[in-house]
Amino acid sequence: MRESIFVKQNQEKWARFEKELSSPDKNPDSLRKQLIETTDDLSYARTFYKNRSVRVYLNDLAQKIYINIYKNKRNFRSSLAYFFRDEIPAIAWQNRKTILISFLLLIFSVTIGAFSSAKDEQFARSILSDEYVNYTIENIEKGNPFGIYKETSPFKMFIQIATNNLQVSLIVFIAGILACYGSAVIMVKNGIMLGVFIYFFYSRGLATEFNYTVWLHGTIEILTLVIETTAGMLLGRGLIYPGTLTRYKAFSIYGRKGALLFLSTVPFIIFAAFIESFLTRYTEMPNIIRGGIILGSLIIMVYYFVIYPWLKFRGVEETSDRTPDLKPDTLIEFNSATIYSNAQIFVKSIQFFVANTGKIFRYTFFSCLTYFALLAIFYFKSSIGRFELIDLDLLQDFVFVVFTRNIGKFFDMYQNVSLLFNSNESLSMYLFSSLWIGICCSFGLFICIKHFHKNKLKWGRIILSSLLFSYVLNLLMFIDHPLAVLAYVIAAPLFIVPLIKYNSITYDIEESALFNNIFSGFWRMIGIIGLELLITFMGFIFILSPFTYFIIAMMEMNIELNDNTYTMVLQSIMMFAFMFIVTICLIFFIIKMYFLSHTLHEIRSATGLKQSIEDIGIIHKSYGIETE
Repeated sequence: MRESIFVKQNQEKWARFEKELSSPDKNPDSLRKQLIETTDDLSYARTFYKNRSVRVYLNDLAQKIYINIYKNKRNFRSSLAYFFRDEIPAIAWQNRKTILISFLLLIFSVTIGAFSSAKDEQFARSILSDEYVNYTIENIEKGNPFGIYKETSPFKMFIQIATNNLQVSLIVFIAGILACYGSAVIMVKNGIMLGVFIYFFYSRGLATEFNYTVWLHGTIEILTLVIETTAGMLLGRGLIYPGTLTRYKAFSIYGRKGALLFLSTVPFIIFAAFIESFLTRYTEMPNIIRGGIILGSLIIMVYYFVIYPWLKFRGVEETSDRTPDLKPDTLIEFNSATIYSNAQIFVKSIQFFVANTGKIFRYTFFSCLTYFALLAIFYFKSSIGRFELIDLDLLQDFVFVVFTRNIGKFFDMYQNVSLLFNSNESLSMYLFSSLWIGICCSFGLFICIKHFHKNKLKWGRIILSSLLFSYVLNLLMFIDHPLAVLAYVIAAPLFIVPLIKYNSITYDIEESALFNNIFSGFWRMIGIIGLELLITFMGFIFILSPFTYFIIAMMEMNIELNDNTYTMVLQSIMMFAFMFIVTICLIFFIIKMYFLSHTLHEIRSATGLKQSIEDIGIIHKSYGIETE
């Protein structure tokens, strides 16, 4: 391309960049995109117009943008202000139609709840429960219809309500990953419950007292539910409607938007819990004050999520540019002759896992489905049928499960994991479970070697060595104790390190050197094991709290089962979820151990260091010029 054509094609863009640089109100995300585009143009100019003025101009422009980015680097306070002042309103404006759909869904479901209650008096009991209905009727007869708000101390009530509402809101958001259906279903369920609740008091002549009492905190609470549902729908949108983007990239972009929108509701949820705990109990408060609080709450929510975004962005084009385009990191810089810290190993493992997410999740799903089918057919009573449905709370038990009364639940949880391996200590199940573990390990090792050592890929060797590893290690599962799983995880590196070295590192295997490699990086290995236990533990805690709640809600709303069938279905779903988490964590563990094994080998052999010493003083020839 001729220089004049290159300049003509880009001069308007460069002029716009200069104009924005002179503006006092600079957007950091916009500056980031400008820097990327300018450096791309600069690279092109350096290649084709080395001695032309356009190269000097672009170099100067890139420096100005970089300086502005560095100069305008935000601290925490300004970042928080930017988050609520600019980022969230921009997301709300971009997705105003989704917010409207969520709101209409709420109105529709409230109407269903009220109409159904009017037609069937027993409908309220099926939704609110007999206990709650009877208790409320007793309070109404006593002349204190909303006495339930006065029974608990304000501070204790605040903690309970805030914790519960935050957990429910998290479930609403995460449920959106099921193609938006999960968030919509939970919204409908809550809307129907609200409609029943409204009709229950309205039909008893308590409309005025209901409005001034319940809407005191309910205004913010219900409207945040609309925003949370919108956030969940955004989370699922990238999966079901990626447009021209890859599905991964679309999920990254819309998932980020949904996560930010969800986070913006947290202060409102806490504020609503404060009102419900400290103010709603004062039913004797003058109606003018309560009405003022309700009106103020409504104005705050509508203004922040509807009016303010409209005022700020109605004339702004391409507000979606404020959300950075997230791309999977497919190029992972890794030098097998470099010693990496545990933090660097973890980061590289995350990058590698993200780059191969599609492969890993596809393999995990189908391998788990196959193994689960074998368990269901041959070992249902001794595995799935023995699964313990543990009642865990995400926010409380995550902190106290090890140190308080919940230590028994900790053992029960890992006893559930042992059901996947050899729950009845039978030889046949040992063979099946070892085969499953061995194939999982060979898959994790295969994707690592294929990525970094394509010339060393030997399928047969990888599978046979992985199966040998799994059959030997899986002997631990003949021990009938929940801590056998922990012993399994702790012992695994002693087998995995030689397995990885045998398949990906060329060196002479000596028994002494083999164990020296392991013990020379003992503390590194302990750190990797501890991190793996933490990640797995968090996965199990998640499954046993919001995931369980969501599954139960879906089952209750869509199918009717007797108690035995209900328990069996729930056990099966939870067992499969446990199996999925174990498989994902095992593959991730293999990836981390792959990077660690090369680091341990370098610590022991110093191959890279020796090569660097040998290269000192070697004369290189480049373009006919000798350099040292």
